[in-house]
Amino acid sequence: MINEFLKITAVAAVAAMTLASCGNRVRLMNSSTEADADTISNVSYVEVEEYQQQETAEPEKLIEQEVTTEKTTIDIYQKDYDLPTSAVIDDFKTVMQNPELPTGCEITALTQTLNFLGFDVDKVTMCDKYMNIDMNGEYTMNQCYIGDPKSYTGFGCSSPVICKAARRFFRVEKSDCYPVDLTGTDFQELFYQVEQGRPVVVWATMYLLDTKPEYIYTAKNGEEMWFCTYQHCLTLYGYDLDKQIVYLADPLVGNTTYPLEKFERIYDILGKQAVVICGDAENGLDAEPKPVTKSEPEITTEPETEEETIMTETETESETETEPEETETETETENSDD
Repeated sequence: MINEFLKITAVAAVAAMTLASCGNRVRLMNSSTEADADTISNVSYVEVEEYQQQETAEPEKLIEQEVTTEKTTIDIYQKDYDLPTSAVIDDFKTVMQNPELPTGCEITALTQTLNFLGFDVDKVTMCDKYMNIDMNGEYTMNQCYIGDPKSYTGFGCSSPVICKAARRFFRVEKSDCYPVDLTGTDFQELFYQVEQGRPVVVWATMYLLDTKPEYIYTAKNGEEMWFCTYQHCLTLYGYDLDKQIVYLADPLVGNTTYPLEKFERIYDILGKQAVVICGDAENGLDAEPKPVTKSEPEITTEPETEEETIMTETETESETETEPEETETETETENSDD
């Protein structure tokens, strides 16, 4: 819940703002200095020169082109597909964000997903080396993680930041795996990814607490900063339509289940943000689907409608009535032969 906040302008310093994010109350402090695109993070990258070259070459467009021209790609979109009643990805394990990253749920959710796919990397390394971090409120959560994920001064980030962190990681690992931003996808359409063995990083709130977007400031790039109190990030790895539950790896709780309908509602409020990773560490884009425990809907042979029942009964009666006629005909034929 917001206790107090002041709007930040392009030339004014930021006063203190107190909100709740990823398990803690957070405070964003001041800066009125001009932002530098090459120094928007307070952490050092694996290769600074490579990072600078890629940033100046519009990396988002560049990487998208590289992905679409890959010899092998993965079709992640559902096409007239009947989902099973339930599907749960086997052996998915949660990585807990505390104590190292008390407000770093987004990079932790990505890390646990990468771990499941066979990449040996820890959450702190992912945070330090691959995620854009803005401690000064110069940008929005679409460009950087805002605040400090290692303390109580972090707000969070949106799906583009997590996708960029994943792409940087795959470049360093020389892997042909790649992330896909599924933001805007209806929640239950994500079940297709799960059924195919692909866990999905999703945005919701801590313990599914109710929230709403709040305007915080206008960044120096002209973009407005909006924030949902209690924002949280998790990994979806299963669903059950009969029980109306979803299976989540929650960095604050562990492996757990939440009510499907309520989770879907909170997911919608957070902007329907979702990220999926294509491929795995061992085989890249040639990876086999991960094991999934599924439950198919029961097939019934009973008539679906009253009309069909009546028709079936009529057909049975008709067949019964014709049987004596056939018997009489056979008798007449036998008598004629005599």
